[in-house]
Amino acid sequence: MTPLLRHPIVRALRAAGLVVLTILLLLGGAYAWVHGGGNFHEVEKGVIYRSSWLGAEGLEKAIARQGVKSVLNLCGEHPGDAWYDGEMAVARRQGITFRSFSFSANTELGAKQVAELVEALRDAPKPLLIHCRAGSDRTGLACAIYVASRGGSYRDACEQLSLYYGHFPYFGSKSVAMDVTLERFYASVANRLVVSQVGSR
Repeated sequence: MTPLLRHPIVRALRAAGLVVLTILLLLGGAYAWVHGGGNFHEVEKGVIYRSSWLGAEGLEKAIARQGVKSVLNLCGEHPGDAWYDGEMAVARRQGITFRSFSFSANTELGAKQVAELVEALRDAPKPLLIHCRAGSDRTGLACAIYVASRGGSYRDACEQLSLYYGHFPYFGSKSVAMDVTLERFYASVANRLVVSQVGSR
């Protein structure tokens, strides 16, 4: 080994590089694990499921295995895209409800949008499959709102909007807008609960 390679600064840089490489490989592996199977998960057995967009084949499987009766697509309408046209064709053929709702993972939802989302979650035939492109941010928010509106704790709601599903609101990521929206929604739910409890006394 040459004197330059034995220099403490060089050795420290090499060690740091290995650490960074290891972290990147772990993150890449975790991403592949989460998204490799369509990021498909159960929120409430027989009632709510979540995923990335599945396309025709994936939706057919969800209908066969989980008995899905409706889909809430958070990507908006995308006619001409294979995944969208495929899912729409399956929905028509199978006679299930397919509703599209569009919002950005990088922008906080307004009160009207949240109200529309709550209504869609409440009224959709169950079992309901909720999805967006990756099943991480928008889907996570929708599932968190569902949990909160059903009386779940803030911690339970936040678990639906977490790194486990691929949500990464760190280092300046604009997807933190989903967390802010959830926090505001949960505060409003908690306030309504307090008011109803006081009024019932």
